[in-house]
Amino acid sequence: ETLTPIRFVYDWAGADHELIPIVVGQEKGFYQQAGLDVKVIFPPDSQTTARMLALGQADVGLNATTDVVFAADQGLPVIAVGLYAQHNNWGLFTRPGVPVSLKDLKGKSIAIYTDSWSKAMMPFVLKAAGLQESDVKFIIAQDSDVPLLLAGKVDIATNTNNFLIPDVELSQNKTPGQLVGKDAGVPDVPVWAYTASTPYLQQHGDIAKKWMQATIKATEWAAAHPDDAAELLHKAYPDSGSVALSTKAWKIISPDMKGPQGYMMQNDDNWLPIAKALQATGQIKTVLPADKYYTNQLLK
Repeated sequence: ETLTPIRFVYDWAGADHELIPIVVGQEKGFYQQAGLDVKVIFPPDSQTTARMLALGQADVGLNATTDVVFAADQGLPVIAVGLYAQHNNWGLFTRPGVPVSLKDLKGKSIAIYTDSWSKAMMPFVLKAAGLQESDVKFIIAQDSDVPLLLAGKVDIATNTNNFLIPDVELSQNKTPGQLVGKDAGVPDVPVWAYTASTPYLQQHGDIAKKWMQATIKATEWAAAHPDDAAELLHKAYPDSGSVALSTKAWKIISPDMKGPQGYMMQNDDNWLPIAKALQATGQIKTVLPADKYYTNQLLK
């Protein structure tokens, strides 16, 4: 039987635990049962995923929600088709045993990334702390900011809890200090969303729906079998990190994937707050209607 090809572009240059639903879909046959042959494409950096979708170099993908809003602001033909996780699990982290609070940020060195999500979140953190950018020292992390944190080269690392906490726990056998989500002063909006090229949806919506349903089945299986899911990831991508790391990370993020309406389902409240916040901080020009950012058509 001939399988229909579909190109999935990831949000990072290499595999990690967030690719588990796609790998499970491939390895457990969920995509094959749907008549699909899913090929994973890794972009050179996190900023390229939306552009690859817009240029027709991929069909579906994974993006930070800020990238989706920025793409809409630039008129790129990219739209979110399903949430990856439901809430904002990004925040500030310190070495184990070191307290962290917004009132004590002044003068601290903070590791940040150059991605759109970090640029969008830090103004909220500073505003909640009553500080200006000049009151702290930003250090750009080229890869992981965990080594910078554990070596004492920065006071605070910024990351999502599913990436930073397992890394620190495995190396230190202790849990880092943390301010996550609203405790860090940031809005409770999803960090990632599955995305698609709008021309692809117009031409191949039936294929995209099959991909979405198979991905949901794979996510459910992976959430129910986290240890096996991490093993499958390591088998497919040995460079994705240790099985122990992927297992810990997946157990943190997977429970947050299913919302009140099930997996993937979106609503205006997932998107308009972040768009309004980005506008308020001068990062986009206009807040567009919510249907410019997302669609639930693949879930119907």
